[in-house]
Amino acid sequence: MHDWQAERDWPLLTRGLAGRLRQDCMPRWLDFVRHPFVQGMGAGTVSPDAFRNFLIQDYLYLIQYVRACALAVHKADSVAGMRHAAQLLSGILDTELSMHVAYCRGWGIEEADLEGAEESLELLAYSRFILDRAQTGDLLDLLVTMAPCLIGYAEVGARLHADPATRREGNPYWSWIALYGGDEYTALVEDGISRLEQVGAAYGAQMRYPALRREFETSVRLETAFWATARCG
Repeated sequence: MHDWQAERDWPLLTRGLAGRLRQDCMPRWLDFVRHPFVQGMGAGTVSPDAFRNFLIQDYLYLIQYVRACALAVHKADSVAGMRHAAQLLSGILDTELSMHVAYCRGWGIEEADLEGAEESLELLAYSRFILDRAQTGDLLDLLVTMAPCLIGYAEVGARLHADPATRREGNPYWSWIALYGGDEYTALVEDGISRLEQVGAAYGAQMRYPALRREFETSVRLETAFWATARCG
């Protein structure tokens, strides 16, 4: 894969709390963003059935992500913070879920199939870890735990965009790559990184860093395992 460098291609990923967390668990982080499933999407070689499985589990994950965003509203200590979390919640609930349903339909997956699907063990472990931190921790714990998903998919998209080996013409996964490597999602991630930095400063991230790093690294491990939901059979 192309030697993508965050410092050159997206320097925001190397700064502040998010950059420090990413750097300090780099071996596990690279397992996540360079996973064989990711490389398979870039090459266009992923099994369509495997990708359908992934899309179904990703929809079920979004439902749990919405619940975590709702808890972020509850955990926020200011009206501005509540509004920020509520906007993210609304964006997923009112827009992204519908877009995901429409995208899945293009792969022959109807909404009833999504609603009736069973959560994988990987999804159960990952989403319940996030919800546990959302309920027992504070807003900073929650944002740190959610950060690998937010910034990781953007890095996956950016890496595949930058890689000259990525197949564009005739690649059935190019639209997915273009979404997560595009300007709209990048802007969402940059806003999320800025919000994490603000909350980190207000909630004493420096003093709490060892615990935050453990939370972040656990989420990265669970994100990596989540790619396995694409397996067939």
